[in-house]
Parts: sequence; structure tokens; C-alpha cells
Amino acid sequence: MNTTIIKFKWGRNMPSGNYRSVSVREELVDRIEKLIRRVKTYHSVAEFVSEAVRLRVEAIERQEKLRGEDEDEPEK
Repeated sequence: MNTTIIKFKWGRNMPSGNYRSVSVREELVDRIEKLIRRVKTYHSVAEFVSEAVRLRVEAIERQEKLRGEDEDEPEK
């Protein structure tokens, strides 16, 4: 199993801070790199992955919030 370590950092202009690294399957990194070259929106794999993770976390948090609000409503 081939993996690549990605440091979550948005580039040179990022303020210094704490970052963690994760292992990502090489095949997924290859797909991301091809996508980045095609769409020319992202500057690095780390930037793409950081945004993808942030968007997914926000979506899950929204789902949890909606579920919590539904649980507070009385049953009919």
C-alpha cells in the first residue's frame, strides 16, 4: 500500500502555527494532482485537501445541528 504524507498548510503566506500530517493513498493524491492541473484553482495538494476536509466537516456539523433541532421537537 503506497501512501503520501500531506502537511496541512495553505502555502508560504500562512502564519506559523501547529499543523498535523496525515497519510493519503498514493492513488488519491495522483487523482488530486491531475484535478489541480486541470482546474487550475488550487496551488497544492495540501490546499485542496485542507479545503475538502473543511467543507466535509462543515457539512457533517450542519447535519448534526439539524438532527439536534429535530430531536428537540415534540413527537406528533
